[in-house]
Amino acid sequence: MADFPLPTVHLNGTGRKMLNDDYTAAYCALQTAIRAFQSIEFHARDYYTQGVDAFTRARHHRDTQLQHLAGVQHYLETHLVHLGE
Repeated sequence: MADFPLPTVHLNGTGRKMLNDDYTAAYCALQTAIRAFQSIEFHARDYYTQGVDAFTRARHHRDTQLQHLAGVQHYLETHLVHLGE
């Protein structure tokens, strides 16, 4: 069960196919974005001139951003499962 409202498909609302197509397109675009984000060169050599803890702070921030993307992924997946029922 989702901890957020999911759309109800009914005669006066958006059709299931359109919703499914839109959430699928967003999911595919997100997967592309996640792969691109993970492919960014990320190395301590680019941070050492900023202090001893700069790379650790940068890694923490990067990991936080990946967690946010994972949250969006979960949101989209939950909708897709719901629409498939």
